[in-house]
Amino acid sequence: MRTTALLATLWLLLPGCSAQLKNAHSITVRIDGDCPMCEKTIEEVAYVKGEAEADWDVDAKTARITIDTMRTTLDAVLQRIAHAGYDNERYLAPDAAYAALPGCCQYARSFKRTPQQEAAAHGHDHEGHVAEAPQPAPQATTDPLTPVFDVYFQLKDALVASDAAKAKAAAQQLDAAVRVVDMGALGADVHTVWMQEMELIANVATAIGSAKDLEAQRKAFRELTSPMTRLAKASPASAPVYLDHCPMYEGGSNWLSRDKAIRNPFYGAQMMTCGSVKETIAR
Repeated sequence: MRTTALLATLWLLLPGCSAQLKNAHSITVRIDGDCPMCEKTIEEVAYVKGEAEADWDVDAKTARITIDTMRTTLDAVLQRIAHAGYDNERYLAPDAAYAALPGCCQYARSFKRTPQQEAAAHGHDHEGHVAEAPQPAPQATTDPLTPVFDVYFQLKDALVASDAAKAKAAAQQLDAAVRVVDMGALGADVHTVWMQEMELIANVATAIGSAKDLEAQRKAFRELTSPMTRLAKASPASAPVYLDHCPMYEGGSNWLSRDKAIRNPFYGAQMMTCGSVKETIAR
């Protein structure tokens, strides 16, 4: 009995273990870091008793942050994390804070712009202050995911045409498009799906971009269908997107298309019309 009570007390005292926040709201955000020491620091600086707590995943580089919405904000938590040296999707760490991190914690700064990009964006330095997170490239639409889908369909069309060079270029563009999505502009439900799928999409795009031949590109492309379909369903466009199915390739494979007519990316001209529309995704 004493042991049970002691464990319960310790549990309540540990930062990040509280599940008793009032007016609780949780959201998953991307935070750069590299090791278990980073995890400890991020969770400690995020934690304020009765206000906020975080659970950072070293593999996914994401944290599930829970706040009491009547007492604090997500921005306040992310600013604390940035001041501790960790770039996140809304705030960059000051260079001095990053430099002060232990060597094992000095992660690759995927959010940080080059000095030239910073100057172009702001017209002056922000040394000594937490800089704003890098802004996405100007987009023609208000949907932050449209550039990702545009490049996905370019990649699909390159495979339909059996053009390995164009497929490689499109895959590299897809990888770049994933990295500049304005996650703050995503709705809550879409944001959750994006955080779950963005790394897989980027990894597959990288694999396609480095594949040695067209067949390897097509095998990797097959792995994009599931995460892209989840995104399409989470944020359906006004124009329909078709989930197509080929029963022949790798025992049955799917892909997305904006065209209702079947144009098979796995076989190209060899079996261009092999397949059928499995589902129509529309707003």
